[in-house]
Amino acid sequence: MNMLYLDKAFPGILDSLRDVEATSIAFDRELLRLHIEAESREYYSDSEINRAEEALKKAYCLDEARIRISYILPAPSENQGEAKPKNGEKDPDAPKKERDKGPKPDDDKIILGKACSFVPMPIKDALRAEGDVCIRGKVFACESREIPKNEAELMAFFIGDSSGALAVSKYFSKEDANLGTYKKVKDDMYLKIQGSIKPSKYNGEMTMNPKSIEISERPPVREDKAERKRSELHLHTRFSTMDALTDVGAAIKRAEAWGHPAIAITDHGSAQGFPDAWKVAPGAKTKVIYGMEGYLINDVDERLAVHGKSSLPLDSEFVAFDVETTGLRPNKDRLTEIGAVIFKDGEMKETFGTFVNPEMPIPDKIVELTGIHDSDVMSAPNEAEALRAFMEFCGDRPVFAHNADFDIGFLHAAAEGNGIDFAPVYCDSLVMAQALLPELKRYKLDIVSSFLGLPDFNHHRAYDDATVVARIMGKFFPMLREKGVNTLGEIDSVLSESREGIIKNQRPKHIIILVKNPVGKKNLYELISESYLKTFHRNPLVLKSSIIKRREGLIIGSACESGELFRSMVRGAGDEELCRIAEFYDYLEIQPICNNRFLIAEGKAESDDDLREFNLRIARIAEKLGKPLVATGDVHFLDPEDEILRHILLAGKKFADADKELPIYFKTTDEMLEEFAYLGPELCEKAVIDNPNDIAMQCEDIELLPKGRLFAPVIENSDTELRDLVYGKMHELYGENPPAIVQERVDTELNTILDHHYDVIYMSAQKLVQNSIEHGYLVGSRGSVGSSIVAFMSGITEVNSLPAHYRCPKCKYTDFESGKGFGCGADMADKVCPVCGEMLAKDGFDIPFETFLGFPGSAKTPDIDLNFSGEYQGKAHKYTEELFGSDHVFRAGTIGALADKTAYGYVKKYFEERNVTASEAEIMRLALGCVGVKRTTGQHPGGLVVIPQDMDV
Repeated sequence: MNMLYLDKAFPGILDSLRDVEATSIAFDRELLRLHIEAESREYYSDSEINRAEEALKKAYCLDEARIRISYILPAPSENQGEAKPKNGEKDPDAPKKERDKGPKPDDDKIILGKACSFVPMPIKDALRAEGDVCIRGKVFACESREIPKNEAELMAFFIGDSSGALAVSKYFSKEDANLGTYKKVKDDMYLKIQGSIKPSKYNGEMTMNPKSIEISERPPVREDKAERKRSELHLHTRFSTMDALTDVGAAIKRAEAWGHPAIAITDHGSAQGFPDAWKVAPGAKTKVIYGMEGYLINDVDERLAVHGKSSLPLDSEFVAFDVETTGLRPNKDRLTEIGAVIFKDGEMKETFGTFVNPEMPIPDKIVELTGIHDSDVMSAPNEAEALRAFMEFCGDRPVFAHNADFDIGFLHAAAEGNGIDFAPVYCDSLVMAQALLPELKRYKLDIVSSFLGLPDFNHHRAYDDATVVARIMGKFFPMLREKGVNTLGEIDSVLSESREGIIKNQRPKHIIILVKNPVGKKNLYELISESYLKTFHRNPLVLKSSIIKRREGLIIGSACESGELFRSMVRGAGDEELCRIAEFYDYLEIQPICNNRFLIAEGKAESDDDLREFNLRIARIAEKLGKPLVATGDVHFLDPEDEILRHILLAGKKFADADKELPIYFKTTDEMLEEFAYLGPELCEKAVIDNPNDIAMQCEDIELLPKGRLFAPVIENSDTELRDLVYGKMHELYGENPPAIVQERVDTELNTILDHHYDVIYMSAQKLVQNSIEHGYLVGSRGSVGSSIVAFMSGITEVNSLPAHYRCPKCKYTDFESGKGFGCGADMADKVCPVCGEMLAKDGFDIPFETFLGFPGSAKTPDIDLNFSGEYQGKAHKYTEELFGSDHVFRAGTIGALADKTAYGYVKKYFEERNVTASEAEIMRLALGCVGVKRTTGQHPGGLVVIPQDMDV
């Protein structure tokens, strides 16, 4: 019988699935579905199979392609479950002596039994298999538990791969020689294990009883085989709140392994991923670019009440208009009605109204909303005729509409589709309402009309809506005159003064900000600070006006579909408007169509071809303006198999589409070139490789913090003050001629502290402690500060770190000899002074100073931990502001990340809500993948950050 192998049946498409034999191929011509059942002795990951399915869909224009592979397992022999391999691995008919040789084991790698003789399979397949199987994966949650009753020990751990996880456990008697070797198994090791899988009699979980365990190599990662490599300029890390899972260091190392010239860190609204990136950046061959995906509020030229230039006085004639359409997509839907009225100071002068033949059926839901039927528009003028008639009615008068971008978007689409020049000055009554009526929460036309006391009207009919717009402007013009507005051109300058209204009513867009040099780094930090402290509204909002002020050293990208350029295009803005928006950006960004498929579900696009056309339109705008076109991946996790983890995060945020497929993983150059092939070979290479690399070349290697400086604030004469305090206390306790052991210890510490300019740290703590004591509250010190004799002598701590000794408070006699052998002076016997007869003080705790600082003093910065009374803590904070200035003292921030138990709860609930039974091992595996993702930010309850007086935060 001839065998049909997939790489032979689909040459050039399924070459990656070698030795996979088709058992059935079913094709549904009507539904364009291809289903393949197959068998294989080799194992393929889900990502490999998914890529093969996508290749079939693309090659044959299919709606669905599914490949299901059943794996042929080696049959166990009678001798300890050894396999009878096929494909010539070991000939089962060979002499037994030769068969039993098996692979030569590497003794250093064998943990239990012999070398594994089976081919490893994915854990999810092993769970369905019978008999002995072999798996390979990463160890986590190791546990050892003694069984005193049986004088035995239970060794257990979980092992996971990208397909699932499994418990492994084995009993050993105390005398078993294998026990010690088995204890070599540690978390994060990669092992190959052979054995049988059965339900545990204790908890019912599927558990492997291992017969062979050996240390395995880490699984190979995806390779970037392209000759020329790209740079990724849009990557989110674990610090994009509950949205991304990428480990910063792992992403940089992956980019380096792939030979990528650069990688940009662009978390949502923060720079919290920068320190982790900085730890890896200096030793990496891949340049790290620091950046952010900001939440943009365009307070300059988006929510404009007036689009275009006009100096007409408010008592001029204007046109109010409205349109009805077959839907919400200017690029797909069509006009059905245009209504307009010429008005002056709210008084109607002339009217205009016409149905428009959309040359397409009107959807039922639109008929229900507007009352316009196909029969109404059948004999009406087409879009070109209706538009020309409307333009003739308007003349050169500015036009007004409520949410004018929508109406103008459809008129622009009709004009472009029919070769008509259409560029009126247009005004938006919605924007004016948001500024003039801040007490309203919603600004729909009927709500604004009712609030202004205007009569009821037939909403969603063009002429009636236009009439209401004219009446509304009759109310707004007097309000504008009261604010000093006399012409159309003055409206926006007056309304823009209400910044709060702009922030409240404008939906933020996304924007990419990359740091080019140290000046840009400072400017980015200032933008972030302002977004949290001055313009925060649900998100940290970055104002466009602020970006313009601080643009030096920054590179600005147009971002994803949530950017203002892409959104304006989707809502139907004309090329002139899109070019105006795009002029602000240094480069225009496009992303894989998978990132934007949700637009199809929302009805804003019909197919993947529409999504490609969006990107092609951005490409045309970039070419027209001479802007670089940059293809990015909008990376949210490292590898395809990590996508399930993001589904869990989004489900935890109650997203309805949490399970929707969205493979926004770190893509290779080849994958991106294939994704954007529709741009054409030359433009594709520019967008994927050349332009991102050119932008990366503009970015300098950045030091987040200069080396070799403490950045301490200034306290006048802190060095002199510290020296006086320390020597004064030393002489008070030990006399004018202290013992050498005291003098040398104090001199050594104090000189080291002063040489490294740590005196400010000591004096800051000293003044805080002294102020607290003066207010009647004792201060407890903790940690290694107790090893510092300078801290004791200056009054920061009550711990005397000298060796145990006697000292006389009266005559200053000292005895260190008697303290030898005592760890603490308090343990010594009571004794009177042999000189003056006074009762001797017993002092000293014998703590070496190196515990605190290290020598020669550069080993670490002093860390003085103080515990203030809860009642006094607020006053301590206030006193710190008095010391250093309120503009230089800030409450320390905190980052709340998903911890083990919280992550476990997220995963468990995820499966419960989907009625899916998951093993404890699988829940643990996925939970570990979520650990460390930023969940919240907050304020430290007690920690303060002090900025030097010659710098700002």
